[in-house]
Amino acid sequence: MIAAGEVIEGPFSVVKELVENSLDAGAEDIRISVEESGLKKIIVRDNGSGILREDIPLAIREHATSKLQRPEDLSCVKTFGFRGEALSSISSVSDFVLISRSKDEPLGARLELKGGQLSISDYAGESGTTVIVENLFYNIPARKKFLKNFKTEQRNIRETIQKIALASYNVEFSFDSDSKREFTFKKCNDLSQRLGQIFGQNILNHLYFDELVDLKVKIYGFFSRPDFLRGTRDMQFLYVNGRPIDYKFLSYHIGRAYEGIAIGGKYPVAFVFIDIPPELIDVNVHPAKKEVRLFDWKYIDSLIYSLASKVLDRSHVFSAFDLKDEITTNNPSIDHQEDELFQKNFTSKIEPHNSIYNKAEEKSDRLFETSETFSPQDIGGLSKQPLSDSKRVIGIVFGTYILVEENDNLHFIDFHAAHERMLYNSILKNMEFDTEDLLFPLEIEMTSNDVNFVMQQRNFFCNYGFDIDEFSESSVVVRTMPSFIDSAKIEILIKNMIDNLREENDNIKLKEEIAASLACHCAKRSGDSLNQEDIKALLSKVFSGDLELRCPHGRPFLFTLNKKDFERMFKR
Repeated sequence: MIAAGEVIEGPFSVVKELVENSLDAGAEDIRISVEESGLKKIIVRDNGSGILREDIPLAIREHATSKLQRPEDLSCVKTFGFRGEALSSISSVSDFVLISRSKDEPLGARLELKGGQLSISDYAGESGTTVIVENLFYNIPARKKFLKNFKTEQRNIRETIQKIALASYNVEFSFDSDSKREFTFKKCNDLSQRLGQIFGQNILNHLYFDELVDLKVKIYGFFSRPDFLRGTRDMQFLYVNGRPIDYKFLSYHIGRAYEGIAIGGKYPVAFVFIDIPPELIDVNVHPAKKEVRLFDWKYIDSLIYSLASKVLDRSHVFSAFDLKDEITTNNPSIDHQEDELFQKNFTSKIEPHNSIYNKAEEKSDRLFETSETFSPQDIGGLSKQPLSDSKRVIGIVFGTYILVEENDNLHFIDFHAAHERMLYNSILKNMEFDTEDLLFPLEIEMTSNDVNFVMQQRNFFCNYGFDIDEFSESSVVVRTMPSFIDSAKIEILIKNMIDNLREENDNIKLKEEIAASLACHCAKRSGDSLNQEDIKALLSKVFSGDLELRCPHGRPFLFTLNKKDFERMFKR
């Protein structure tokens, strides 16, 4: 009974174990019904392969299983169950009935274990298996006392079924509670259909899908669009070979990718699936099989982060009806077509332009160094000049966003974030900078500890184009700087670099942090004037497919509104 208590935490655990057995039996139709939230009765029926009649008495024997044929199979587990503990544990704490007939036999058996009395009789019904569990924990009153109320236990059962059903989209599930149908999930062709069944089409429409494939591992999943975040982490799930897994660092690695987007207690939705050869994982870790050991968790962590980052690296298509709950119409004939779920990266016919943006990737001079500027108000000339056969700049709005028309799409580009990404990539790629001498060397006051620290790291600062000397016990003097930096920002950049050096031990991450800081402070900002050549060169990079479509801190800089959304807005 102690072992049973580890495997069977409550009615939801019984449902989980029985449903997983049905899946292992190849069932395509699984029906679950409960009474009084499973405390009175649980019934799970399936149309799987069934149990051979001669094996039915062994089904409730501890550690008896038909899923492992040889000891070596334990290192390559392909089924949900494998230890032979579930039926043994369930039958020891309940009144238990097992009815099964194999598809290969004309006659099955009915096993009944009540009050410690075992009886077996013939069964000639349909093939498949039915398990009936009544009076759960009748002989462990202490465990029964600590169960939650009916409402909570009911919710646990419902969520357990939904978790399992999501990955097993090619199986039909139905759930009844106290003779009332709670839900039915019909067979689906793919994960997205099952996701829509369980969580609703509206949530599905706010998710992106993507995948990464390596020699050993395939990882894929659905992630929030930047404008769809939740106040809790309750919609972040990880599956390994179709098995739902508890992994405490999942939210952390997804959050790293959404840094700069998910702020202020907001969290992205994530459904992550990992397919991996079974010999590379160990599922024999937790009694309820909630955890697994993988051959290299650090490698898997990097894949989770990379996949979430890849999902965000795209033009984000948003609908004028994302707030449609606040918009009503009196015309039921209007056709509200579903928004397109997945939007691929845009390709462009723009030829690379020999402008300061391209020079930035070569050891550039100061960015945007020209007397001819394009202000947010002066949009007449540029809007008439197309970028390519399919793209045309409309202008700059709010001093921040470049508007580009392309066929039936209107693109919004945050030019500060886009420029920041370009600078970041250039800094990481070259790590060499054209420098210029300051006409008047700049004195920076700081603590004596900081002065000593800067002098110890003087070569490091030189690598980034800063020539720094000690000026006094409480100050340093900067004589040269990278040519693309505004001299007014030197002091804050130097101090940020000091903080990064002290906090980050990983050399690669340190370079990334400093590159992000340099790019952020040197990029054009909202309200700055742009010239036409710079705008064209920037957009050439944005639409080339070479840039990750978000700034180094994670904020996306390209969103797209489709012509259909405008037509729906005006009820055309």
